[in-house]
Amino acid sequence: MILLIFACIYADWKNWRIYYPTIVFTVCIDFFITILTYEHSLWYFHKAFLAPNHTVADFFIAFTNYPLIVLVFLSLYPYKAQIWRKLAYIFIWSSLFTVIETIFLFLKLLSYHHVWTFWWSYVVWIFIFMAIIIHQKTPLFAWLLCFSCTIFLILYFHIPVLKMK
Repeated sequence: MILLIFACIYADWKNWRIYYPTIVFTVCIDFFITILTYEHSLWYFHKAFLAPNHTVADFFIAFTNYPLIVLVFLSLYPYKAQIWRKLAYIFIWSSLFTVIETIFLFLKLLSYHHVWTFWWSYVVWIFIFMAIIIHQKTPLFAWLLCFSCTIFLILYFHIPVLKMK
């Protein structure tokens, strides 16, 4: 609800079509990771509120939160600022969502598995926000980068892709 209010105030709704491909990109990457880790969860959303299980919670986040996050993030992004300001913007957003994730951990609405940690989540949030910016400018490079990072995740976290259906 807070995210929706924030989006109503700060999002560039007039130009939502400009951001739409990046919203779809973000949702697709989330779904790809969800499918890839379905039998080997690195994090797990526990039953809460309207979400009876991890999959429903993840789909809810993908279809409601990610579009709003991308819309607000890109609407407020300092496109013409110096590089240090752009990096600071990415780190602020990454830190904010890591804090939110930490609250979910504290409330036992989320748990980590298979050597996933708080620090991995922070790195992933940084990567997500960087990928959003990259996708906005060079979509094919963003896809290539995400698939390259996915290969790293498969290898590092021993995701058993060969045992998948």
